[in-house]
Amino acid sequence: MTIPDLSLDIERSDKVVRSASSATDEAGTILVLGATGTVGREVVYRLRAAGERPLALHHAARSGPAPDDRPDRVSADLDRPATVDAALDGVDRLFLLTRQTSRQLAQEQAVIAAAARAGVGRVVKLSVFRADDRSPLQIARQHGRAERALQDSGLHHTVLRPVFFMQNLFAMVREGRVATAARDGRVAMIDARNIADAAVAALTSVPAEGRIYTLTGSEAISFDTVADVLGQRTGRSVRHVRVPAEVVFERLCAAGAEAWFAADMAALHGMLADGYEDIVTSDLSALTGTPAIALARFAADFAARFTAPSVNRRSQK
Repeated sequence: MTIPDLSLDIERSDKVVRSASSATDEAGTILVLGATGTVGREVVYRLRAAGERPLALHHAARSGPAPDDRPDRVSADLDRPATVDAALDGVDRLFLLTRQTSRQLAQEQAVIAAAARAGVGRVVKLSVFRADDRSPLQIARQHGRAERALQDSGLHHTVLRPVFFMQNLFAMVREGRVATAARDGRVAMIDARNIADAAVAALTSVPAEGRIYTLTGSEAISFDTVADVLGQRTGRSVRHVRVPAEVVFERLCAAGAEAWFAADMAALHGMLADGYEDIVTSDLSALTGTPAIALARFAADFAARFTAPSVNRRSQK
């Protein structure tokens, strides 16, 4: 799960205002929250390729280079609802992606409420697999409650629930090893680029109202197989090392994750071992008309990332 930056500036440029007005006149403005994250960046790329001119709400302090030639920007502080109202002025469609923190639920509730006040035409929310307020995972409980707020808002909406991101492997593979507590558990992991495809389809077409899409890859595989595929496609030896859940927790805390999130991810590894994400759906192709990217292609596309010197990275999901 991506952990975006917290600080957001609250300035809105004249250029953004003009661009928002122009886009609204033509086909309705799309606002992308989390536009510099793993999925959000890909959503912006794909919207622009489709001829849209999305506004990107992202974090000024550590936003990094923007996709393509820099999308139009709008900024707000998700902990200050008044700035969210201003950011949503004139917005017709909204991609809702926020940071996995203890404040996430309150922030998403504030955005949803502001979207309802602004008369946003459709919200596409990126959630998590099996979001439910009865889940043993706090992250799934938070998203479950945010989904309920969206349902209760009266807004037209679509919910995307992806399983394990392939991009998580960037942080997990270190010195030729991928360490998990998932044992022989199989996961139908999905490429974030496919998740972005689904988001763009939901934003630019008219999917069934209130539909929840569970997004998976085309096959469920074990981390032993993951290591084999990565090794074959990168030309480097990679092996799956089985570690206790406590090691997963300690490594995530060392990488800067909040303790509750690290505990959730450690617990999730154990759940993966028991088949929690051993599921394949056709929801991606139903929404986009395209198949899921296979792990072999993902590994080939990003071989350089796996052969570069190890760095300390946070998990994407």
